[in-house]
Amino acid sequence: MTLSPDPLTTADTLWQHLIEHQPAVAAALAMQVRALPEDWSQRVLGLARPHAALELPPTGDVPMEIEPYDAADWEDCPACGEVADQLCRYHEGYTAGYEALNQLLTEAARVDPKATVADALRRLTEAEEAAERGELAAAVERMTGRQG
Repeated sequence: MTLSPDPLTTADTLWQHLIEHQPAVAAALAMQVRALPEDWSQRVLGLARPHAALELPPTGDVPMEIEPYDAADWEDCPACGEVADQLCRYHEGYTAGYEALNQLLTEAARVDPKATVADALRRLTEAEEAAERGELAAAVERMTGRQG
């Protein structure tokens, strides 16, 4: 999905996504719009005609962030394409999570090269649960396969 340069089309698209993903925010926004006085465009934007605001350019260098079109593939994501050499927040978070997990699996493989990914994930889960119970030393021993 790419947002149209037409403000009316963009507004419609954003409204549909807001209703779909954040219905309470959509309701609050609708209530705020209904409560605006008749001369809102003059008060808020300094324009006598509300339709004149449709010609206003965006401010700042911050591009509008849109949802990923294909969450699995950052190369086809329009949000990632908005800013050169930078991932959107969704794919940046996905990449950070993947790298964090990959680092843990790599470290587990160094400790026990014969361990499978399933073994490493099970050990990580057991270690996290043990750490939550306050058994950190025992968790480290189970994680590394060492017996104390």
